[in-house]
Amino acid sequence: MTNEPHLQAVAAELGLQPEDTRARTGDFEGGRIRFAGRAGEREPSDYLLLWTPGEGWQLAADDGRDGAVQVVATLPGARPPEAVADFVLTALTGRGERLVRRSDEPGAEPVTPGEKDRSPA
Repeated sequence: MTNEPHLQAVAAELGLQPEDTRARTGDFEGGRIRFAGRAGEREPSDYLLLWTPGEGWQLAADDGRDGAVQVVATLPGARPPEAVADFVLTALTGRGERLVRRSDEPGAEPVTPGEKDRSPA
């Protein structure tokens, strides 16, 4: 599985844009998807969805200290984009947040997940 197309497929499932993704190859292979979570009227929290081949996915919250992040949920192994999107949305819902684009990205608005509605009933 190559990094960039898979990351962009996950981003699309989340309703994000290709520019929200970054892939890396070489001494470290993997990638990340940047977005934010918002709860109520408070300022959005920054998140990274990190992918490492052979290990899986980590949802990490940026704690605002020099790029330090705190892993808040993990999904081991390679999964289809729909399963990764479900993992992210479930983790955010568990934290009382909904997915939004980061404020430093164009269109920092709530996003609608890909083709199917994954919001809790």
